[in-house]
Amino acid sequence: MQIPDPRREGIGRGTKGLRLWRLGQKRLPFYVLLIAFIAILLMGWILSENYNHEIDRLRAYIEAANEQVFARERENLKLADQVRLAASDNFIANEARTKYGYIFPGEIRFVVTNPEVLGLPQASPAP
Repeated sequence: MQIPDPRREGIGRGTKGLRLWRLGQKRLPFYVLLIAFIAILLMGWILSENYNHEIDRLRAYIEAANEQVFARERENLKLADQVRLAASDNFIANEARTKYGYIFPGEIRFVVTNPEVLGLPQASPAP
């Protein structure tokens, strides 16, 4: 019994190899190719527009996040300055005097009731 050689199949007339070769010889009308080309271009353009909108949205989101980061950094710097000032004895003594009314032993407190007599500017009443 002979085993058929797969490389030799399809070489003769009317075989599968000849039919595939003829399939490559088909011609399409020009307008079909033009329509297919335009459809591919339109789909690419639509996809690129969608990508551009998404990129713009992400850029706006990143910009807003950067603004929040900068605001937090400014706030952190202010708080760090307050902590640095709060560590000094002068700040503690000033806060105790102004907020809580404490005085050092032997210290006398003066309250000016008529600042215009001293030539100081008058505080405007709160609305």
